Amino acid sequence: MMSRLKYYTGKGAICLFVLLCFGCNKRYDYPIPRNSFEETELPPPAKVTLSKSGGSWKMFIDGTEHFIKGVCANNFYGEAAAFGANTIRTYGVADDSQKILDDAFKAGLYVNFGLYMKRETDGFDYNNEAAVKQQHEQMKEAVLRFKDHPALLCWSIGNEAEASYTNTKLWTAVNEVAKFVHQVDPNHPTTVALSNSDVTKIGLVADMAPEIDILSLNSYAPTLPNVLANLASAGWQKPYMITEFGPRGTWQMAPEPTRILNWGGLVEQTSTEKADAYLQAYQDHISNNRANGCIGSFVFIWGYQRHGAVLTWFGLLDKKGYTFPAVDAMQFAWTGSYPANRAPVIRDRNAILMNGRKAEENISVEKGSGNTASVIATDPDNDPLTYSWMIMKEGSAASDGSLPEGISGLITDNKLSGIAFKAPSETGGYRLIVFVSDDANKKVASAVIPFYVN
Repeated sequence: MMSRLKYYTGKGAICLFVLLCFGCNKRYDYPIPRNSFEETELPPPAKVTLSKSGGSWKMFIDGTEHFIKGVCANNFYGEAAAFGANTIRTYGVADDSQKILDDAFKAGLYVNFGLYMKRETDGFDYNNEAAVKQQHEQMKEAVLRFKDHPALLCWSIGNEAEASYTNTKLWTAVNEVAKFVHQVDPNHPTTVALSNSDVTKIGLVADMAPEIDILSLNSYAPTLPNVLANLASAGWQKPYMITEFGPRGTWQMAPEPTRILNWGGLVEQTSTEKADAYLQAYQDHISNNRANGCIGSFVFIWGYQRHGAVLTWFGLLDKKGYTFPAVDAMQFAWTGSYPANRAPVIRDRNAILMNGRKAEENISVEKGSGNTASVIATDPDNDPLTYSWMIMKEGSAASDGSLPEGISGLITDNKLSGIAFKAPSETGGYRLIVFVSDDANKKVASAVIPFYVN
């Protein structure tokens, strides 16, 4: 008879709390909470192993191969399983960590569990032995608390902790956590997520953190093709996974000068163009590298942004939970089949115009001036489409850091494919955004035009 372990599940509706790769050093800087609990019985932990055969690394769960089809999630993560995902990624211990694991287990998902290592760039000093020890004790407490959960896949010790760092003692601290994991948890491997595939950093992980079993790399469209060569140059001999991938990031725009406007605004791809980028990245540089040591990946980001330079840049779902074309693309990547009903299409940036001009044309207008905009969208299934336009000030955000409500009183009728609107009364950069929805199937497309008000 299968033995059972007792787990304690915190009550309350708590949102998934995930660090979106660029910082917030205090987000996970608090003790693991002990709230009200209810007793729940769960099966024993999964046994996760790594094996190399014929030069190819593979991951196994209880003897069955598990190629990671993962999502970095901050919302709606349980729904990822319906589209073919098998794993989610978290970034640190939060007050809903137990709930995340429990809900993942119910959905048939595994969890790449994040242990957030503090960053030098945020003020943490790895020469401070007392601070490092305190952090280590917090990591130990988390490992002991969650190590036997049946949804646990592996431990991710730090996410981009080396960003803008100088002190290589970070790797010693990472190795000490991984060493502790191996001492108390024989069932789950360790990994560390780097901000890129820099050869020197990979070499330091190999030399100074030998207790790390898998290398994790966050790598977006323009740098993803370099990963294999960099791993080879660094002499990395263990498996690796891509723990964030997506279209070219806002920090990678210099090679595309036409997408950097005179006033500094960035031109965004339509949701259809992004879907193409996600699929190409997965097919060319993830699934194609299974024989080269890649054991899977995590798409960025399942949910919507709460952080970053442009809040519509990444995100596979909108705030209502409608799915963008990138979800269709990932379902095809993960399962080999598109969903029965597809998201609306806004083919490219020529399909959205403001005053007859497209986004790259450095559009500027006068305060309070009258303007027009239009979008051409289609639906692959000929479903009826609804339109919703909004104007937001560049850099603004809602209280939770996500996309704000649009500025009121500017658009005459925002439910049409072609609109008339007044320019804002304040000088600065703005974004005109359209969402085109198939409401019956909870699918959505989007396109954006940045403009400047003189």
